Amino acid sequence: MDTIKFGKFIRDMRKERGLTQKQLADLLYVSDKAVSKWENGACFPDIKMLDSLAEHLGVSILELMQSERVQEPVIDREEAELVVRDTIIRSEEAEEQKRQLGKARLLLLASACGLLYLLWAGIRSLLLHGRGVPLPDAASALGGGWYKDPVVFYLWAGFLSAACGIAAFWLLWKNERIREVKIGRHKIKSTLTILMDILVVLLLHTYLSNIANNERQLLTLPEAIPVNAYITTPDGNRQAGIFIPDRIVQGVLDSEYVENLHLNVRLKAGLDRVIPGQWENLNLYLAGANCLEAAVRDLEETDVVWNAGEDSSLLQGTAAKCIVSKELLEENGWKLGDQITLCQYYYYRQNEKSTELFADPLETTVYEIAGYVDLGTSISVGGNVNVTPDILVPFHLIREAYRRQEIPFYADAVSFRLSDTLNLNAFKQEMKALGLQNRNPLTEDHSLNGTALTVNDAAFIDTANHLRQVIDAVRAFFPFLLTLIVGAGYLVTLLLLNSRKKEAALLRSIGLGRWRCFRIFFTEQLLLVVSGVVLGNVLSVLLQGNYGADSALSGCLVGICYMLGNSLAIWKILKVSVMEALFET
Repeated sequence: MDTIKFGKFIRDMRKERGLTQKQLADLLYVSDKAVSKWENGACFPDIKMLDSLAEHLGVSILELMQSERVQEPVIDREEAELVVRDTIIRSEEAEEQKRQLGKARLLLLASACGLLYLLWAGIRSLLLHGRGVPLPDAASALGGGWYKDPVVFYLWAGFLSAACGIAAFWLLWKNERIREVKIGRHKIKSTLTILMDILVVLLLHTYLSNIANNERQLLTLPEAIPVNAYITTPDGNRQAGIFIPDRIVQGVLDSEYVENLHLNVRLKAGLDRVIPGQWENLNLYLAGANCLEAAVRDLEETDVVWNAGEDSSLLQGTAAKCIVSKELLEENGWKLGDQITLCQYYYYRQNEKSTELFADPLETTVYEIAGYVDLGTSISVGGNVNVTPDILVPFHLIREAYRRQEIPFYADAVSFRLSDTLNLNAFKQEMKALGLQNRNPLTEDHSLNGTALTVNDAAFIDTANHLRQVIDAVRAFFPFLLTLIVGAGYLVTLLLLNSRKKEAALLRSIGLGRWRCFRIFFTEQLLLVVSGVVLGNVLSVLLQGNYGADSALSGCLVGICYMLGNSLAIWKILKVSVMEALFET
């Protein structure tokens, strides 16, 4: 049965009976839209409804199935069986088409949701990176499940979206819903469209990868250009052998912006008991340090001969253990593990402006020799004061001794590296709150007070500012680039489809509406653009690397913007009158 002929017959018979579509629908207990679809040849009614439909139209079932009036509605048995069988087959095909179309809609919806997610993820990544906000990984976004790698997640999301889209188009093609698409008849134009999409995807991927690379350089800049800081005197001339208050030491210890911290305090000491006045027995230099390098520059753990089970971590604790010079060890006949008694004296001043130093007893402590090292004859301890340290002891052990004796504690040298240089301003505000000021070479304060901070951040700031300017400049071009893609889609489509005006006019002349013609051309172009975008994305990833959300964003944006320009061009072509297109030379 011919659906068009069948629908026209129903319409004619309905009008003969003086029924509207709504009235006929009420009689059959269906919607007026269902009647409209029958009359337009879009589908057949259910076979169970044919008897009632024939009755209300005043025709026989045979006339209804043959879609024409017959003078003698008597046919032989075989012909009747063929007509009925054909009607049943048509009805079953219509039901199957309906189910397949439902599946196609679900697949298209899933594909659209996947593409929208990738677009959202890409734009969100672009915006958050632009504001310097770290982007949470999908594992945290999904509740910390199986997913860990954002690149793998975006690849799977893109693959599933493409698979759903391909499956939907296959179902539509199988049900002859898009058979009017004639890609194969225009191979050269189709190939050019795909190549154009590949080129645009490559360009946009290059653009987005440039942003991603600059952002990655900005994030890795602290490793490439570490920012070191140290506390100095107000004029900046000394960074060791100075007096740094305990509140500043504690503030630096508590700061989240500080890493690789070097703390040092210097003492005088003598073996066993030193009687005041017998200063010749106070002949040892102690360096209280929290790590080897804080005490002796360039000193490494492998340079020390350790007692069994000992290492440099002892300097971070408060155990009474020490590292002695090899010369002192040999001179006194000591061995690793021996215990020695040190009478310790601390340095102090009469007032904060004085530069003259005095020494008073601090505490007598029994130390276990945990290691020894050849310290040489002139080693830089904690900065720019050249002394020969005889013994290294834990920094916090000495600090606790000051507190037990209720003596104000002052560190001799403090230096460190910034852990989060991208928040340099926040770090400086924190240090300012501790009472540290910028060093001033022109100041009249030449005391030993450790109240100034020197930060070697000039190179880092210059490089970071340059990268931010590049990122901002490139981002500012982004809307213009999307406009260019829309324009490219419009112009390329207009040029390639301009020669197909007659084809569009012919479709219009046989009764297809402008919207139906638009769908035919749009579907054709959509298939080509999706193919070009997928190939372009694969090629971009192979040539330039995968940037996760940025790679997904480049493909989605090209597809959306190009199809927008494409749609405008198709609509413009279809606005040409049928007669003008047919007779155009």
